[in-house]
Amino acid sequence: MNKAHGITKENLLASLPAVLANDDNMAALASAVAEVLAARVGEIERVSIYSQIDRLPNELLDILANDFKVDWWDANYTLEEKRRTLKDSWNVHRKLGTKAAVVLAISAIYPDTQVSEWWEYGGKPYHFKLLIDATYEDVDPVRHQRVIDRVAFYKNLRSVLDEVEYYDAGGLATEYFGAACIGCELVDSAAAIRY
Repeated sequence: MNKAHGITKENLLASLPAVLANDDNMAALASAVAEVLAARVGEIERVSIYSQIDRLPNELLDILANDFKVDWWDANYTLEEKRRTLKDSWNVHRKLGTKAAVVLAISAIYPDTQVSEWWEYGGKPYHFKLLIDATYEDVDPVRHQRVIDRVAFYKNLRSVLDEVEYYDAGGLATEYFGAACIGCELVDSAAAIRY
């Protein structure tokens, strides 16, 4: 651990405000507390939650999502989707109702998600489309409904989702319009599948 920035008695006392450091009783109390904390660095690091999200088990992630008020949490997410959602939840909360929140939140399910705003594709004012790279992720009606549910939570109330377009590296696309699939097809190398 870097002593210049770590939890040491000296570092903790250096952060004590001058008004308290100049009071003999407060300085003595601060010194005693700093000594105890510096001796328990290993315990403190073990309970550090955010830095350990990638190592936490599935059940604990569900509990943390509840504790951190991740209202859009889905217990059916894969372990990796849960980890990405939890890591991004602070930024999503901060940006809720913006394009950035929609991108962050949907990227937990489908990395590399993009939002195309109405003026970028000639749509009606305050409308938008989602462009989702599904090259390495499955596309099915259940996952699509998850996307629709999450968008409804993250976007501002005025905005309207026109379309969700899934594409892959081969240029094949599946389009879901609004909240329902209308004549959509996912082209597989063997056959076309309609939802």
